[in-house]
Amino acid sequence: MGPGRQAASPARHSRHKCRTSRRHLLRRILAFGLTLPFFGSLVVMLRRVQAVSVPATVTIPPDVSVGLSVVESVIVHRENNGTIRVFSARCTHLGCHIDRIVGDEAVCPCHGSRYRADGTVSAGPAIRPLRPFRIEPDPASGGWIARAS
Repeated sequence: MGPGRQAASPARHSRHKCRTSRRHLLRRILAFGLTLPFFGSLVVMLRRVQAVSVPATVTIPPDVSVGLSVVESVIVHRENNGTIRVFSARCTHLGCHIDRIVGDEAVCPCHGSRYRADGTVSAGPAIRPLRPFRIEPDPASGGWIARAS
């Protein structure tokens, strides 16, 4: 040390650390308090988008192919014996529109969630299965009408 300078006492040094950690804690609390409403509103917005974008009814043509296919805003699985199952084409992770079929799975283009033919998740980040639709015969077209459950 140079002449006329004294070393900081250990007590003074520890008080400074205490003040710094208190400030750090207060900043974190403030940041958390400011970001919490933002994330809350984001979740509400995403739920509204998911609820609005689900169609009430979708007409399924009689010539839909065997296996998985995307028809308008639904995913249709037709078995060899002709029975069909219909699911919403909205990913249960963040609501992206599923528009790809790879092999025997529907794949979300946003984050890569994969769904089996029965609507269950085969790979995340989604954890909930696809929402099923009710199916009714459509005598006018010879196909089916899928209604949101």
